[in-house]
Amino acid sequence: MRISPCGLALLLTLACSHALAFTGPKPGDVVEVSLEQVHPTQAVIGFDQVYYKLERFAKDRQKLFDEICENNGQDEAKPINDSADPLRPESFACKDQPNAHPQEMSTVVVGPDGQFYLTDGHHIFSALWEQAGAGPQMKMNVRVTDVFSDSADMATFWTRMQQAHKVWLKDGNGQSISPDQLPAHVGLQSMHNDILRSVVYFVRGAAYDKPTSGDVSPEFLEFYWADWLRGQLELADFNLSERSGYHRALQVASDLMVKPPLSKPVGGGMTAKQLGGFKSVRRKVLTETANEKLPLVIDYKDTH
Repeated sequence: MRISPCGLALLLTLACSHALAFTGPKPGDVVEVSLEQVHPTQAVIGFDQVYYKLERFAKDRQKLFDEICENNGQDEAKPINDSADPLRPESFACKDQPNAHPQEMSTVVVGPDGQFYLTDGHHIFSALWEQAGAGPQMKMNVRVTDVFSDSADMATFWTRMQQAHKVWLKDGNGQSISPDQLPAHVGLQSMHNDILRSVVYFVRGAAYDKPTSGDVSPEFLEFYWADWLRGQLELADFNLSERSGYHRALQVASDLMVKPPLSKPVGGGMTAKQLGGFKSVRRKVLTETANEKLPLVIDYKDTH
């Protein structure tokens, strides 16, 4: 069959358009983004978790580069020297090759206009945003989990995000918010604080851990627990400005979280078991956290 020149041109145009439609990131792809490029999918973080990281970096600069390498899926950093610079990847080396551990990377959803929406990693990205020598221009690798760039409009996009459990629309008091109330950027100046989210972070490994199987959304696992604790744990009863008081708060939170049955509903339609709840508190882990992490949080708040 002979095709006219006009017909051939039309076919070539359609073929090129079809090819261009598939040139963007796909689920499973790893892409490099700057911190200022990503849009949060939650309005709150646990500030104390960020304070802990920042004070840890200040006391041991090696830990900063360990975090960078780990979140780039490359295990820890090799020993650094004085010339190591977070903004110059060539100035330090990681133990593994790029993307060796994609499950350790922060995750994004690609939205309309190719914008990146961060669904896991708000705390480490906020810490790097605040870190001297890093900041908004710092680049990190992230793993694409979903591509919703074909959404007809932003309302459709956010509906898809909610249906996929890729957005957390609550404030620091557990009250519902709308997508337009989400901050434009990560960082302590843009995000709001949820102290219970920090509590849940500090009891990880003692009262729960991330499940290794099951249909669980890992992005907001800790928020389900924090929201569940909100009506049961009165933090005003504890002095969180000193280690022993904070430790007692973590003990009470842990006891509540492991209280039977594991079939109790916690959040997101999931049970304590599905959300990684333990049958009993691992006291040794909790004591280690109180001795090693809480002093760094308190030191940071005392000096900033």
